[in-house]
Amino acid sequence: MRLICWEILTSEEMLSDKLICETTPVDDQCFLLSFITGHYFGPDINLRRPEKSALQRVKEGLPPYSHSQLAGSQMKTTELERIYYYIVREADPSVVVSLHSLRQFLQGHFQTSNQVLKSAYPQFPDLFPPRLHPHALSDSQQKVIENVVFINSPDISFIKPEDIKRFKKLTGLESLALSRDEARHYTCATGTGSNGGSEQESTAKEEPPSVILHRPKKTRHINDLTDSDHLDPLCPKCKGPFAGMTCAPVGPSVTDMENRPDQELIPAMVYLPSQPTIEELENIVAATRSGFALTGSAAKARVGATVGRMDIGECNDSYLFRASLPGVKRDEREFSCEVESDGKVLIRGVTTTGEKTVSRHSQVFQMKTQNLCPPGHFSILFQLPGPVNPEHFSGKFCIDGIFEGMIKKAKQ
Repeated sequence: MRLICWEILTSEEMLSDKLICETTPVDDQCFLLSFITGHYFGPDINLRRPEKSALQRVKEGLPPYSHSQLAGSQMKTTELERIYYYIVREADPSVVVSLHSLRQFLQGHFQTSNQVLKSAYPQFPDLFPPRLHPHALSDSQQKVIENVVFINSPDISFIKPEDIKRFKKLTGLESLALSRDEARHYTCATGTGSNGGSEQESTAKEEPPSVILHRPKKTRHINDLTDSDHLDPLCPKCKGPFAGMTCAPVGPSVTDMENRPDQELIPAMVYLPSQPTIEELENIVAATRSGFALTGSAAKARVGATVGRMDIGECNDSYLFRASLPGVKRDEREFSCEVESDGKVLIRGVTTTGEKTVSRHSQVFQMKTQNLCPPGHFSILFQLPGPVNPEHFSGKFCIDGIFEGMIKKAKQ
């Protein structure tokens, strides 16, 4: 990346705001990385409320903290990455670093050829010393950073007005205050933003098909399929009847298929424009290998993964919700349900279905279809109709795969 018009300055001048004659993309990248990690994150210190960011502690001249003062919490590295990309989602791509570069910054290895930038903008280990905030693996083998807390609405009273102005100009944000849940669960991008909203919204407004044909392996006729932006289950721009569901890619484009006719497709959905006759439906299914069709009430269900389907009920003083969680581990060490006072509910867990091979009684089965939710960690976030009292929450995970929770409404 080209650098523009650097000045050679004395050590005193290097500390001034006239460091660079003209701002470059490299400088903007370093500025945003340090600004975001320095102002939106801080050490998780016991009994310290409100939390202070790393740069706020430096500005206020607070004494160093010891390991015994830390809360012992863990933040997933992926959560910190999501927050960064959430903040820069509207920024020009030239000031947004790749995921690889972001991880280098978190390790203190972000590469820049200019020594002035290295001294002007601290990297993550400079703000959070590794001996107090080590990078580790959690019990579930996920990468975490210890004793770091997310501050979604940082104190701006000590930040230079010109730095705030520059941050807003680069990110396109009008305020430094963020939505905690949207930032922590942002999944629309890994450095590319979340463009294409109009196409996504128009796609989401389509009616569910009357017949669903699942084609797990090969497709003989795919000319009716077109490329489109795929919806994201946590993207705020996904609306309409498909809102909240996982919308996976249907496979390679038509052009790719013509170039690779012998390649197999990933599982795909074929949407039929009209109700077929029985004979037409039989011919469609016959053209597949291990394919099947749904008709009647099964075809009227919403398209998408079965994990996370939700029903919510209400009475005079309580709310009741039921979540469909087939194939989810019921082990309390890997399953949790958190309810906040404003009615937000977050369910986390691990699915065990969707494997390519299944072992039963010393036999190994190669799965011909994989229509159940794939194995791995998941989270479900939804909102109850009103505020609640989290202290009066009870939940049970039944053996039929339904998680049921009941919670008292907050007193008015």
